[in-house]
Amino acid sequence: MEVQFLGTGAGLPAKFRNTQSFVFDFMQELKECWMFDCGEATQHQILKTNIKPTKIKRIFISHLHADHVLGLIGFLSSRSFLLDKKESEVIIYGPKGIKEFIEQNLKFTFCSLTYSIKYIEISEEACIIDSKTVEVYAYPLMHNIECFGYKIVFKKQKGSLNAEKLMELGIKPGPFYKKIKEEDQFEYNGNIYNSSDFLSEDKPGKEIAVIPDTKYFSELDDIVKNSDIIITECTYLSATDESHARKNYHLCITDIHKMLSNSKAQKVFLTHISARYDKSTEDEVIENIHSSSEVYIAHDFDKYKF
Repeated sequence: MEVQFLGTGAGLPAKFRNTQSFVFDFMQELKECWMFDCGEATQHQILKTNIKPTKIKRIFISHLHADHVLGLIGFLSSRSFLLDKKESEVIIYGPKGIKEFIEQNLKFTFCSLTYSIKYIEISEEACIIDSKTVEVYAYPLMHNIECFGYKIVFKKQKGSLNAEKLMELGIKPGPFYKKIKEEDQFEYNGNIYNSSDFLSEDKPGKEIAVIPDTKYFSELDDIVKNSDIIITECTYLSATDESHARKNYHLCITDIHKMLSNSKAQKVFLTHISARYDKSTEDEVIENIHSSSEVYIAHDFDKYKF
């Protein structure tokens, strides 16, 4: 799995930072990609990457501020022209009002899509996806309008088969191996065996926390504490701007320090960065973060594998 940032700026597009959007490539795990937020000109940003819009099957919108949604209509429209007949609907998750926003804009721009949209509108903390492979939870945040963060939890996977041990029984590699891995028991030469005796320990799944626009509140620590990967807004990189963060319902670098103090995250990505900061400020921020986590300040088109 990997993530690519398409827009990492705050509020307004800047010379080197577009408005918010990033895409997870879950092709190996789920055979699809997921987009989180879709700021203005996101489809233009995608043109500079290898991301295929038709592979984006789910779009998660945090809230209805312009810098997080103004790229939706253009992206959805362009996706129609690229769509293969085999491709199916797109599912859009977001706060109440996301369906009306999209449907009205499609109507007044005379845009007709060649695929259907399924809307999942969120009004409270909830599990919004529960499949065989992954769960996704939505959490209300503390912004100046209704806003949701998301937690992606990949379920643990069964361990690897011990082929050597199976071959000692006379079971050679083949389709039967798949049955052994998927079922609790199997029969061979009249004997019943427990599949677990031929498997290594289960592999734990990754947990990813996505924290868009919000001011700090103590429950944030609980949301991120077990996450392996954290993608969080950090509009204000300077501790001297903490009062601005509180006033504008955003996070400051001091809040990130609090969140990381009880976190086991392997990697943390800071995004939604105010245009007031230059590279020297970014370097100073990274240098002063004392955490076991690897912390990165994301830039447009950065790509990271997990």
